[in-house]
Amino acid sequence: MVNTNARAFTQELLNKSSEDKTCYFKSITVPHRKLKEALDRLLINILEPADTLVFLVFGVTGVGKTTLRLRLEKLLLERFLQELQVNPGKIAVASVEAIPAERGNFSHKDYYIRALESLNEVLIEYKSNYKLSWTDNKDLGLINQSNRKDVPTLRRAMEKVFRYRQLRCFLVDEAQHLLMMSGGHQMLHQMNWIKSIANLTGTVHILFGTYELLNCSTLNGQVGRRSEDIHLTPYQLDEAEDVTEFIRVIRTLEKHLPLEEEPYLENYYEYLFSGSVGCVGILKNWLTRSLRFAYEEDAATLTIKHLEQGAFSQGRINQIFQESEQGQLRLKQESSYYFIGNLTTSVTPDVVQGASLKKGRVGKRKPKRDPVGTQDNES
Repeated sequence: MVNTNARAFTQELLNKSSEDKTCYFKSITVPHRKLKEALDRLLINILEPADTLVFLVFGVTGVGKTTLRLRLEKLLLERFLQELQVNPGKIAVASVEAIPAERGNFSHKDYYIRALESLNEVLIEYKSNYKLSWTDNKDLGLINQSNRKDVPTLRRAMEKVFRYRQLRCFLVDEAQHLLMMSGGHQMLHQMNWIKSIANLTGTVHILFGTYELLNCSTLNGQVGRRSEDIHLTPYQLDEAEDVTEFIRVIRTLEKHLPLEEEPYLENYYEYLFSGSVGCVGILKNWLTRSLRFAYEEDAATLTIKHLEQGAFSQGRINQIFQESEQGQLRLKQESSYYFIGNLTTSVTPDVVQGASLKKGRVGKRKPKRDPVGTQDNES
């Protein structure tokens, strides 16, 4: 038996129920290289914001987007703890999960209400627009609660809370739901809407979602310039550095498995790699499922049998793998640019070579031979 004192939990945990032990393992977060790289990049832009206030964090399911969001929230709260203690009215970070559109119609009203709720705003249902016309004032008694709680009023209330509470960062999980509307025009409207809120409030907005967020950067030039992409990629089995990091993650997770004997999962790293598509989130979910099978048998440790029982079906893994491959391929295609001096173009190299790059000064004639003599008059 492995000495549990060298493991990541105390002996008392092993005496608890299977449900408690499973909850413990589910609560574990394992930092890893790609997560840290994305986290560092986001922190720099939040603490020292430039012109870009909208960041799009995307990747395949299970790659670690939600873990990144939760870790980012924790670090920001720790960073601004002293300021929050001095000024209790300040809010460093808040988050909301985007809800899919019903029948293709996204509810901005519902979004504003959820955002205000995430900021612990009070009396949301009583928000009113006091910029009333003479007619509105005359008929004030006829204005009911539903009319007062209209979309512009809720947006104005949300913007004020963002500014007055000095909100540094607003996080939107499942952000692809913001764009699930028919037509590219509607998608452009949604991105302009998010960009407008970020600009008016000065609050950094970070959207976490699937590869559907790739559509945002190509909607128009202004949206592309005002937003920035952060791509979370799975670990690759053909990359030595990725394999080393993935094995380190396996070793860390196995030390947190609440079992009498610590399993040695490194022997199955290729199986775990392929069955999780190189995604740490899928790996952890897989181990959680396998852990339950081990508890049902009162097993002392986790075996290959439990891993096989807890594994996802081949069809599901194939679907995730295809989405990952297609997303990464599309990203590479959209990132294929050729540079001509300081000018970035998307044309092919043969066109570039055939084009003339000579430029003249404005107002200056091109060099050529002027006609001389009086040949026309003499003839």
